[in-house]
Amino acid sequence: MDKPTKIVSKDKVTQKEVDLLIEKHGFDMELIKKQFDVIKEPTQRNYEFKVEHERQYAIKVLNVISNLTQLQRHRVLQRAIKLNKV
Repeated sequence: MDKPTKIVSKDKVTQKEVDLLIEKHGFDMELIKKQFDVIKEPTQRNYEFKVEHERQYAIKVLNVISNLTQLQRHRVLQRAIKLNKV
């Protein structure tokens, strides 16, 4: 009879946490690779949505619905907000 295989999930650690384990707790890379999955830290995006861009897009959106009354524009924009949340 075969032994059932045991699946063990490893904890995920970042490179900063690996450095901390090495410095403070005396781990070596071989042990860390056996015990943990080292993951890459996500890079930050530098895209900025500035206030001026927001104003420009707001004007473009309102231009499309400019032939509606204020009440109709309000209803259309509220519907757009609901659709955006989905």
